[in-house]
Amino acid sequence: MARQSSSVVARYAGEGCRILFDSAVLANPTPAWFDPLSSELGAVAVAAGGRAAAWFVTVQGRAAVLRHYRRGGMAARFARETYFWRGADSTRAFAEFDLMRKLWQSGSPVPRPLAAAVWRHGLTYRAAILTERIADAGPLADADDPAIWREAGVVIAGMHRLGVWHADLNVYNVLVGTGARVWLIDFDKSRMGRLTAKQRSGNLARLLRSVRKVVPALEPTCWSALVEGYDARWQDSKKEL
Repeated sequence: MARQSSSVVARYAGEGCRILFDSAVLANPTPAWFDPLSSELGAVAVAAGGRAAAWFVTVQGRAAVLRHYRRGGMAARFARETYFWRGADSTRAFAEFDLMRKLWQSGSPVPRPLAAAVWRHGLTYRAAILTERIADAGPLADADDPAIWREAGVVIAGMHRLGVWHADLNVYNVLVGTGARVWLIDFDKSRMGRLTAKQRSGNLARLLRSVRKVVPALEPTCWSALVEGYDARWQDSKKEL
């Protein structure tokens, strides 16, 4: 069910920083929102998944997750936090904010995007994003109930039905919150458009590799449940067309 919201994406530019933010929940933007060293945020590093650039924070009374964009692999040796500038709307932070906002407004189980920031330095930029924190949530990797994994399959199929390809679908980017509700997070480099069967199966294959790497003991009992949930939701979606 689509969410009804009076929120408006507002823009701010100052102190060498450009910010997109949801003006229904945040006001008076400042670059300090994105500084984990700022005392007002009370930042605590996120340990799950090994993401060294993510923190639990509080922004204007709202529990949130702050994430700085960082490169991985060989590229990180040369430019760990900087990316080539192609315009503000093409930055990773603004693109992810826009995609997550579309998903959130559609009623999809994703955190509400709160704000995104970019700092331009000539031909390069740095970026960060703030999303609402899901209360009492833990990674799918910690769940051993096949019913939860089946629901995860349903949620992933729903994402695919909306034409969204997740760039890093793994057992840490699927969360289980209160009431065993399943959420999807971290849409950096993800895309919305027409999905092919190959892209959908590629997403699931990436998730399966994550299962085999992180929680291989759960594959026999839980993976088939996820696929069952996915297939059931996907077939239902075809009937709705």
